Amino acid sequence: MTHSGRRVAFRSTARAVAAVLAVSACSAVSSATTAAGSLSPSASSTASLSALVFSSAPPTSTSAKPSPSASRPSPSLVAVTRAPVVSRAAFAGLVTAAGVRQWLDCAGPGPLTLVVVPGLGSTTAAWSSVLGNLRRFVRTCVYDRPGLGHSPNRANATQVLDAGIQAGELWALLQAAGERGPYVVLGHSYGGLIARAFVAAHRSSVRGVFLAESVSPGDPSTGRYWTEAGHRVDLQASGTATHGGPPLGSLPLMVMSASRPDADHLSGPTYGQPQWMTTLWVRLQHANLTLSSDAIQVIAHSGHVLQQDDPPAVVEGARELVAAVHTGAPLTCRGPWSSVGATCR
Repeated sequence: MTHSGRRVAFRSTARAVAAVLAVSACSAVSSATTAAGSLSPSASSTASLSALVFSSAPPTSTSAKPSPSASRPSPSLVAVTRAPVVSRAAFAGLVTAAGVRQWLDCAGPGPLTLVVVPGLGSTTAAWSSVLGNLRRFVRTCVYDRPGLGHSPNRANATQVLDAGIQAGELWALLQAAGERGPYVVLGHSYGGLIARAFVAAHRSSVRGVFLAESVSPGDPSTGRYWTEAGHRVDLQASGTATHGGPPLGSLPLMVMSASRPDADHLSGPTYGQPQWMTTLWVRLQHANLTLSSDAIQVIAHSGHVLQQDDPPAVVEGARELVAAVHTGAPLTCRGPWSSVGATCR
């Protein structure tokens, strides 16, 4: 697998962080489109076409085995199937909204829509191992941001981006495509910042949040700028766009973290970061539980790219979250976590 955005970002910020620590220590311690090109809102709603901490590049193989957890009905799955099922056509194509063209791929039953927000530099391909099983019980949309995957580059080649800008573009994309929610938002790595900014701006349209190895606002180890598709990404502005988290009240929150967060994959090399960075990352993952009064943390048997290392855990996490949204029951650790290689706390 190619170097992840997390490894590249670590290398780009390590010197600056080390300098800050030294001072502190001294003082104290394009592909397919429709025949008509970009889709209008009316056409898209009926079309049937088929980063410390960061993200991964698309996998070299997109083959996926069915998840054992997705094939057996758990108590939460039974609860989900009792909710009204809204049959909607699958859709995949380029959509123009907010001045950019982005590839969107949606399929599965409503009424909820699970929106997957990939990590830094990552694409829909990185989620191929879980999409099929997710779409058995919830409508699931995943997308390529401009300059990634199937999406063309931005017209403004010098634009500085942040999670707030990209959350606004995601909202516009979903509205233009007729995918109007309500939403459960899943953000991985840097995508977690976009997901948080999305929830902060559109709280009334969100029913649940899934933070998968999410970057935390204000993480002092991340530096100021990262790069995606040739554009600088402002981490300080991204944190501001989350409005302090955002606070979620009693909104169901699934926090899924890696058992080995210092590497892309269990079997791969580490990022080479100092231990304090890994310790801080683990601490911030746990701190995410304070965002909601209805939250649990699940530790997947995985590296940072958990949807590829432990697909059944990601699917089960989404299933439990969707069930909680449908039934109004609080999230608990009573799910079948051990059977999917995960632990719950």
